[in-house]
Amino acid sequence: MLKLLEQYLEDDTIFNLLQDRSNWDSLIVNRRKPHTYRVFTYVGENRICLHRFDVCDLHESFDHPHPWPGAFMILKGSYRMRLGRSPDRESPPVPVADLILTAGSAYEITDPLTWHSVTPLETTYTIMLNGPTWTPEVAHKDVRTTKGKDLDKMPEDELLAHLKIFSDLEMGFGHD
Repeated sequence: MLKLLEQYLEDDTIFNLLQDRSNWDSLIVNRRKPHTYRVFTYVGENRICLHRFDVCDLHESFDHPHPWPGAFMILKGSYRMRLGRSPDRESPPVPVADLILTAGSAYEITDPLTWHSVTPLETTYTIMLNGPTWTPEVAHKDVRTTKGKDLDKMPEDELLAHLKIFSDLEMGFGHD
């Protein structure tokens, strides 16, 4: 997934998508922390998400496994990330690492039993690329999604400002 995200940055796929607002939809994920402002689009079966994370305290950050494989890159800001791994689909995670990631950091999560939490140390902007969801017999039983949560969308002016920020940031990460 990380190589594909890097390719999308290098070959201007993301930059070109940013030039047309009609490519993008949005969600405001504010029922847990960190509050996340997500603008997203699809390239084939993969979803590109442009996130802005608000600062939160470590005890507020949400530990979670993902429902799909994903790649992540910090474009601006920094966050503390705790990593864990469950020994099976039913058990809670066992701590694996506690990291501080800064702009330019990139990683992927390709195991359905890997958990992480993100605690932004400042307002942070990231790109996430995720693939199709894992099947129920592979995904962790505690995996959550935003589907059916009736989350708010960004007002049009905020969505356009969000895209502008990412267009400016993306210029430094692959676009000439």
